[in-house]
Amino acid sequence: MKNQPNLFRIVVLFAALFFFRCTPEDMDYASTTKEIISRGEWTVDYYFAGQDKTAQYNTYHFGFLGNGTLEGTNGLTPFTGTWSSVHDVNRNEILSINITTPHMLDLNEQWNVSEISATSISLRNAVNDHLRLRKL
Repeated sequence: MKNQPNLFRIVVLFAALFFFRCTPEDMDYASTTKEIISRGEWTVDYYFAGQDKTAQYNTYHFGFLGNGTLEGTNGLTPFTGTWSSVHDVNRNEILSINITTPHMLDLNEQWNVSEISATSISLRNAVNDHLRLRKL
């Protein structure tokens, strides 16, 4: 009879572990990316679209606001746009960028998030262009 309280505790412990475990499949990666990208300013660290186009964009600073607005400037020319982060049907994370300023149209894409950290985001599109953003 003394073992019954201990057995009960063990059963409760295993039940709690079973019901409250957290696996990577259960995590909301979109909110993680949204939180990361919406903190601070970013710049183009690398951009390849058929050729290296980094120099055309690395003087721009981008701010991805939490409400889906994108703001940017190179110190002289400001621009605005929108952005969003979602998962596709295969659970790939997609970062959509839409900027209406003519000289920024190349960045308008639905980018697959290939790597993400607190200071760097690597993106690829359907034709395998590569865009890497670095936090300032």
